Amino acid sequence: MENVIKPDHKLKDQLLQVMIDNEGSDMYITVWTFPAIKIWWEILRIDEWIEILTWKDTLEFAQSLITEKQHTDLVKTRNLDFAFSYNSRRFRWNVSFQMWNYMVVLRLLSSNIPSLDNLWLTDIYKDMTKLWQWLILITWPTWSGKSTTMASMINHINENLNRHIITIEDPIEYVHEHKRSIIEQKEIWKDVPSYASALMWAMRQNPHVILFWEMRTREEIEMWLTLAETGHLVFSSLHTRNAYQTITRIIDSFDWPEQTQIRLQLAESLVAVFSQRLLKKTDWTWVVMAKEILVKNSAVANLIRENDLHQIPSVIQMWWKDWMQLLEKDLLGFIWRWEITMDEWLRYANNPKLLKEL
Repeated sequence: MENVIKPDHKLKDQLLQVMIDNEGSDMYITVWTFPAIKIWWEILRIDEWIEILTWKDTLEFAQSLITEKQHTDLVKTRNLDFAFSYNSRRFRWNVSFQMWNYMVVLRLLSSNIPSLDNLWLTDIYKDMTKLWQWLILITWPTWSGKSTTMASMINHINENLNRHIITIEDPIEYVHEHKRSIIEQKEIWKDVPSYASALMWAMRQNPHVILFWEMRTREEIEMWLTLAETGHLVFSSLHTRNAYQTITRIIDSFDWPEQTQIRLQLAESLVAVFSQRLLKKTDWTWVVMAKEILVKNSAVANLIRENDLHQIPSVIQMWWKDWMQLLEKDLLGFIWRWEITMDEWLRYANNPKLLKEL
């Protein structure tokens, strides 16, 4: 294993420990300001025993985390994501540039994989983990807990079923132990050279379950659909806000002549879309997860095949007995229980007009 470029840094250990001791979710290291940590929803600057960071400070801090190979990748792509362990806690790191200077953002991950019950996820999430094949998508933009939800579903399979599980991640965030299942975690750049290679190789390794962290290219979507069609239960994520946008994004990734075939494949392979968002509670002490749930039935499959995707929200409302729900319905429940503010309610609604009508 390669060593980091600069093994010692005067602030690194202290800052990481401050983050752990205060259970901060994120830390920001950038030039011409103090290091900052996010606790609950507030960003607080650490300025009691530290001076304002210079370009050299941020450079050396980044170098204390990354290897020469990672630095080469960073300079080439201008962005680097990876995970790292410190004092038995796991961090997700992002190193990038701003105004020609290094910037580091750290996220402290949970020390344990939360159960589906701990996340207050409905029984439909557990039901989906029992399937032998098909495609399950967890969606929303960044910082919405997608990786935690997927890790929790994989952990539920690991604890309750005898399966061979392969995860393909960039980077590995939650480390799983072998329980009832055999689980193998592959990290891009470290264990496999690319998502495409990892997917191709996974097809030859006889897994029952594959977690493919994020679909990024048309080639990856094609392989992902093939896996779901050939007897694998596939989990993946997309940066989309709801089920309608998710399905549209997948189909629009292909040229017009190919879209009919992709709709047919998707109508057959897709089994659920879980869209989620973390919202701050009214007292700012914790977060709640708002969810939109699409479960494929004959009506949903027909809409995909016939390209009537604009009707998906109406179908979700109609089939609430099958655990389906619009995000607005979940938001309404939080409002009735006084758990979120009206501003938070409207900020994240996909359809504020519908929310007001409800």
